[in-house]
Amino acid sequence: MATPRHKLVDEEHAACYHVTSRCVRQAFLCGYDSLTGRNYSHRKRWLIDRMKRLARCFAVEIFGYAVMSNHFHIVLHYDPKACASWTDEEVARRWAEASEPMTKSRRRTQGKAERRERLLEDPEGLARARRTLGSLSFFMKHLKQPIARRANLEDGCTGHFFEQRFYSGALLSERAVLAAMVYVDLNPIRAGTVRELVECHDSSIGERLREHSEEALDEYLAPVAPSPEEGDGTASRPVHTTLRAYFELVQEMFSVETGKQTRPDRVARWTAWVTSLQKRQRAYGSGEELEKWSAARGTQPRETPLPA
Repeated sequence: MATPRHKLVDEEHAACYHVTSRCVRQAFLCGYDSLTGRNYSHRKRWLIDRMKRLARCFAVEIFGYAVMSNHFHIVLHYDPKACASWTDEEVARRWAEASEPMTKSRRRTQGKAERRERLLEDPEGLARARRTLGSLSFFMKHLKQPIARRANLEDGCTGHFFEQRFYSGALLSERAVLAAMVYVDLNPIRAGTVRELVECHDSSIGERLREHSEEALDEYLAPVAPSPEEGDGTASRPVHTTLRAYFELVQEMFSVETGKQTRPDRVARWTAWVTSLQKRQRAYGSGEELEKWSAARGTQPRETPLPA
């Protein structure tokens, strides 16, 4: 029996999570399908564009992502209480940006401005929109459902596109967050689809390598898709590693993954942490962090701590 989502995701405190979802039957519905000879790689951009759009609306910030041929990964920071501080106008603006009109006729006649104004006149609808924008589960629903409908329309079929339930693992420390980001960023390398980090066109590491300047490398690692908030967000930033240090770490891990070097002492610890992400758990962190996390939810601490 699956663990209830409210025990997997903290609904009171901001935290980071590794989430992932697979295509149904693990079929290659977002890449080249050797069985049919069809190439669906263009759907990866659908996912990335929608993910970034929703990050501007929901209470999440995207720190890392990788879209593969039959699944995708996201490392994100989720603040369930952020929506409580948004004004009604802010909620309506975000909802109008995130929501999809229900029918083709409404798509043509009802624009974002009209949807925003109609929501402001509907207190109950506004309250529902606020709760939705503050939910990680609804973020994933709003990410996956439109992609599934669009793909089914393209294929002329009906039915599930993604497996119904998405995986989520809480990242209880900065080292767990960084290990998850490295694990996600190295997915294209591990799958053998690219040979160099800069060739990762459907992951956050490729985006960072292509878009950040030399001067930006010594700045703190910031989300690739932030949620717009007042201020610069540095006070609550969950990752304090610089871009330069992160690039060096990923490059070293890349060299290990591709067999270009053995595992020197400075990389061995990170290799163990990143490898531990391959074991799907409800949470990742030290033994003490896992005990606190489990006690707060009344569950047994079955997770394996990150290696020391």
